[in-house]
Amino acid sequence: MGITEKLANAKTTDWVSAGLKDADVKTIVELAKISAQIERYRIENEMTQKEFAQYMGVSQGMISKWESREYNFTIKSLNEICSKIDLELSVSLNKPYSKNDYAVIEWDEEKLKKKKGWINSFSYKGAIA
Repeated sequence: MGITEKLANAKTTDWVSAGLKDADVKTIVELAKISAQIERYRIENEMTQKEFAQYMGVSQGMISKWESREYNFTIKSLNEICSKIDLELSVSLNKPYSKNDYAVIEWDEEKLKKKKGWINSFSYKGAIA
């Protein structure tokens, strides 16, 4: 059996995240994304950690922490880092949508045809589908 067949027949597992809360997994993933972006910038600009540290105005040890995938950034530090390496920091705190977030729009067909009064006949619950 070749590697392609072995991969196709492989069982999925959650052993890496087993026992972790969803919030902990999300934190790990987000920290890894941030660290990867910082490291990508440094590597694309052909800088050592020491050179990048001088550019950023921090110690080489701090760069190592940033790239460790475990450093707990603050919003302030992320904004400072992003402004220096030309990245946009976008924080989203949106509530995930559920089927209860959508309102059903009802209207009077005759009023719609006359193009008046129909928009007042629906209720808004946060989003409209």
